[in-house]
Amino acid sequence: MPKPRIEKRRMKGHKASSDYPCGICDEEVGDDDDGIYCESGCDLWYHRTCTGMTVDAYKLLTTEVDAEWACDNCIKRGGVKLVLKKPGQINNSLDTPKINGTAK
Repeated sequence: MPKPRIEKRRMKGHKASSDYPCGICDEEVGDDDDGIYCESGCDLWYHRTCTGMTVDAYKLLTTEVDAEWACDNCIKRGGVKLVLKKPGQINNSLDTPKINGTAK
């Protein structure tokens, strides 16, 4: 099931002439554009092509319900976790170091 499109919103203090300016080129990110929203950081919209994202990556990201995308600037600034576990998900392979299949 495709991810529902997030309602676009105008950012306070942004001086672009469009309601939903791309965080890179400042041109409108329209409903017919491949737009991606920085959910984990600055809350700006971006054209897929401006980010350098491939069509395949865009399709995967926008159809995965639990996926969130963050722009390069927010990742560089820090504070954005690159991998998140779903609430209640337990993954002992990440939490407990193992040697030869046995937990230390």
